[in-house]
Amino acid sequence: MILKNEKSKGYFTLLIIIVSFFVIIFSLSIGPVNISFIDILKYIFLIKDGGIFGTIIFDIRMPRILLAFIVGGSLSSVGVVMQSVFRNPLADPYITGTASGAAFGATIAVILNIYLISVLYLPLFAFLGAMFATTLAFTISYLSGGKRSENLLLAGLGISIFFSSIVSYMMYLDGKDLDYLFYWLMGSFSGSQMYMVYITFSIFLPSSILLFIFSRDLDLFMLGEEHAKSLGMDVGSKRILFYFISSLLTGVSVAFVGIIGFVGLIIPHIIRMMGGASNRFVLLNSIFLGGSFMVISDTIARSFNIIEELPVGIVTSIVGIPFFLYLIAVERRYWS
Repeated sequence: MILKNEKSKGYFTLLIIIVSFFVIIFSLSIGPVNISFIDILKYIFLIKDGGIFGTIIFDIRMPRILLAFIVGGSLSSVGVVMQSVFRNPLADPYITGTASGAAFGATIAVILNIYLISVLYLPLFAFLGAMFATTLAFTISYLSGGKRSENLLLAGLGISIFFSSIVSYMMYLDGKDLDYLFYWLMGSFSGSQMYMVYITFSIFLPSSILLFIFSRDLDLFMLGEEHAKSLGMDVGSKRILFYFISSLLTGVSVAFVGIIGFVGLIIPHIIRMMGGASNRFVLLNSIFLGGSFMVISDTIARSFNIIEELPVGIVTSIVGIPFFLYLIAVERRYWS
């Protein structure tokens, strides 16, 4: 642990927020048409009418970068919740099957053209799929000996593979838009629009506020359910609340950008390594660091190839898989 007191933690949080701001501005300047850092600030804060530059900034790049930041913060928050509730350092929405369940629900909405009825149906179906997968993973884990966190991990991995296989099978049967769905399932912010930003933010903001309010309960979960009950916490209702929020955040994220793995795994651990296990501190910093990480990953993805951009899920996996293997090697020593 590097940060020893509340003052140093406060400075660290301020630094993360400032860095996040500069990451967003810097990403706005990068693309086929490069725009200087100073000009970006002028267009944003002086509301300068920039003609074609203004269109590039506000209509093309801004929705994509804001959506990436919100999704990164959302997935990082879900990682904090899952690692705390399940008391497992390897838990995240990708590994526990929540993201695959969301992809299953979203794919049904796309193949059946239900998403064309309203922009709300895609995130709704993704949420229902995420909720179903999370409930299924917990039920299987509980029936096989719910007090062991390893059971949840194995159940989640099995469910993730199962739903991924079902999604692939539905894509095979449907045939149409196969390339689009395949690319979407690897994670992409291509085609981001402001209505997606509005929807995701309207879910993200109240969910984050609720998580901050109940962050002490997340701390109690990390001590063990029996200990939490002895301190007066209603474990059952709080678990349902956290499942609901996690599924909601994961569902709306997957609905618009596909499956992006390992963000919820990497970011919370980095923050814990810096400042300890207090979930109020971890949540706040994970939101900003996770958002910045996602924006940087997407910037790399869209700058990798001028002709066709790289799916952002590949970028996060390249970083996340070695980190995942590292956590497996040091899990017991680190988590204790």
